[in-house]
Amino acid sequence: MRLALPLLLLGLLGPFLSEYGLKLASEALILGLYAMAFNLLFHQAGLLSFGQAAFFGVGAYAMALLVSRAGWPFLATLPLALLASALAALVIGFLSIRLTRIYFTMLTLAFAQLLYAVAHKWYAFTGGDNGITDLRPGGALGESLPFYYLALLAFGLGVGFLALLDRSPFGYALRGLRDNRARAEAVGIPGFGHLLLAFVLAGMLSGLAGALQGALQRSVFPDYLFWTRSAEAILSAILGGSAAFLGPAVGAAAFLFLRVAVQAQTEYWPFFLGLVLLLVVLFFPKGLSGLWAEATRLARGVRRGPAGG
Repeated sequence: MRLALPLLLLGLLGPFLSEYGLKLASEALILGLYAMAFNLLFHQAGLLSFGQAAFFGVGAYAMALLVSRAGWPFLATLPLALLASALAALVIGFLSIRLTRIYFTMLTLAFAQLLYAVAHKWYAFTGGDNGITDLRPGGALGESLPFYYLALLAFGLGVGFLALLDRSPFGYALRGLRDNRARAEAVGIPGFGHLLLAFVLAGMLSGLAGALQGALQRSVFPDYLFWTRSAEAILSAILGGSAAFLGPAVGAAAFLFLRVAVQAQTEYWPFFLGLVLLLVVLFFPKGLSGLWAEATRLARGVRRGPAGG
């Protein structure tokens, strides 16, 4: 129910948005799905991955290559993009999850940067820094409103799946591993297997987001695999509040609209965007979701005040 109402409101909003508004809203949904996938690792499992861009980029390139080289319709490429991202996550996760803390984080970053270097230099296959262009989806999906609804559907299905995981025994096992892996394994929870499955699921959903982003932008470039793309998911989770289930999605929308607003005012937008994010982290450590919860609590306290007196 907590997901149905926001999705319904977003669906009703679609026809009232301009072309630019639809593109911006579609990008916010895609980034929201990507941030939610990252948060499965970050909050649920306690794993800080700096390499989530690897799976975002693999999904995007799988879609782009199938469309441009094999002539597949866009929708038919999505299952293959999911599969390619899941396989990449399986390999990288198998090698990375054996490590902990900063070593895990740095290894995931190294794998993402390795894939970035391959995509940047392999001109014959990926187009190198020229990328793969002219990826406009055929039919109705080439228009802004139908594509917005596709992004909304993907977001709804992805977040709904994550909500089921959150309340499942698997989700509770992940939280147990996050809080105390040694104790969780001592009571019979297979730590490596659970964390690897979470890594694969997060990679798969990140790949779906990458494929959708490539179609939205009509092109795919090596920067889809660059570390700054991983940073977008991390900043969205922190900005929105990783402890709240929908916090990363809220943070993704805020991050995107804040970036657009600052870019419109100054060419030094990274500095001012970073300053705003720093202030949020310093003064609102629970993110925007925590700020909303605190404001709601205070409002209830004010309403109860006269009655208590």
